[in-house]
Amino acid sequence: MIFKNQKELVVPTIVSILFGFLYYLFFPLLSIYFKSLGVNEELLGIIFAFFPLVIIIFSPVIGALSDHVGRKRIIYIGVLFMFLAVILYLWPATIASIIIARIFSAIGWAMVGLITLAKVEDKLKEEERGEKAGIFFSLSQAGILIGSFVGPFLASLFTLRFPFMMSAIGLALLLIWLFVWKSHHKPVIRKQHFNPLYSIKKFWHEKKLRAMSFIGMAMHARIAVFAIFLPLLVLQMGAGLKEVGIIFGLRGAAHLFQGFAGKIVDKKGSRNIVVGSVIIASVLVIMAGFTRSYIPLLIVLVLESFVSSFWNVSAWTFMSEIGERKKMEGIVVGSYDSLANIGRFVFSIVSGFIAVWLGISSLFIIVGIISLVTVLAFSPMLASKFRVAKG
Repeated sequence: MIFKNQKELVVPTIVSILFGFLYYLFFPLLSIYFKSLGVNEELLGIIFAFFPLVIIIFSPVIGALSDHVGRKRIIYIGVLFMFLAVILYLWPATIASIIIARIFSAIGWAMVGLITLAKVEDKLKEEERGEKAGIFFSLSQAGILIGSFVGPFLASLFTLRFPFMMSAIGLALLLIWLFVWKSHHKPVIRKQHFNPLYSIKKFWHEKKLRAMSFIGMAMHARIAVFAIFLPLLVLQMGAGLKEVGIIFGLRGAAHLFQGFAGKIVDKKGSRNIVVGSVIIASVLVIMAGFTRSYIPLLIVLVLESFVSSFWNVSAWTFMSEIGERKKMEGIVVGSYDSLANIGRFVFSIVSGFIAVWLGISSLFIIVGIISLVTVLAFSPMLASKFRVAKG
C-alpha cells in the first residue's frame, strides 16, 4: 500500500487524481477554443491573466480558511467552483462569460489543488515528507497525464466542446461522491482570515520563504507561456491537435517520477535540489526557444518537465518543513501560491504583445533567462538561518 497505515491520505489523493484528469480534459485546448471564438492573441493573454490574478488575491485567504474551517469543506467548494466554470465555458460564449469562468476555475484550482496537498502534508513526518509528497504528486500527475491525452483526442474525434461536456459530467459525479465525505473540523473563523495580507505577512517574515517566492514567480512565468502559446507553437510548426495532446501528455508523464524525485530530495536535501533543478530546467526552456520543428521541441520540453518534477517536490518539501514548524501549513501553501502567481499574471498579460512583436519562440527564451537569473540571485537566501514568526 502506497500510504501504509495512513488511510486519511487516500481520499485527498483520489480527489486530486480525478480533479486533475477532469481539468486537463479541456485545459490543453483552452487557447485553441478561445481563438475559435474569435479571441485575438493580445486579448487571449489578458483573459488568461485572470486565473493567476484570482490566485494572487484569494490563495492566502483559502489557505488560512483551510487551517481554521477544515480542509474537506474547502476542497468540496473548490470542485463546485470548477463545475460552474466548465458550465460557463459551454454556455453561449461571450468575453464576459469566459472571464467569469476563468475566475471560477482559478478559485476551484486553488481550493482543490493546494488544499488536497495541505491535507496530505498534515499527516507526513519530516523524514518521509519528500518521498510521500512525491508519490502524491506522481499520482495526481497521472490524472493530469490521462486527461491531457484523452481531451485533445476526443476533440479530434468529435468537437472542441466535447471534452468540456465530459468534464462537466465528471465534476458533477465527483461533487455527489464528496458530499458523503464529512468534515469533523469545528469551524473557527476570524475576520483576519479573510485578509490576504495577514497570511502573506506571516509568510514574508521568514527569509527562506521570501527567496522561494521570488524563485516561484520566475518559474510560474513559464506556466503562462506553456498554457497559452505552447499549443499555438505546435500548430505553427505544422502539427495538429493530436500532437498538442501528445506534448502535454508526455510532459505530464515526466512528472510521474516525482516519487523517485522525493527520495532524492530526502537524501540530498530539498534546498540543493531546488537550486539545481531550476538551473537545468531554465537552460532547457531557453533551448526550446531555438527549436524549429515539432520533434526537437517535444524532446527538449519533456526533459524540462522531468527536471521540473524535481523542482516541484523539492520546493513544496522545503516550504512545508517550515510551515509545519510554524503550525501554519495552509498559510504557507496559500501565500506561496499567491506570490508565485504574480509571475504568471504578469506574463499572461505581456506574453501576447511579446508574441506579436518578437514571435512565440522568443517567449520561451525570455522566461528561461528570467528563471535562471532569479535562482542564481536568490539561492544564497535559502541557506539563511531559520526564524520563527511572531503572531
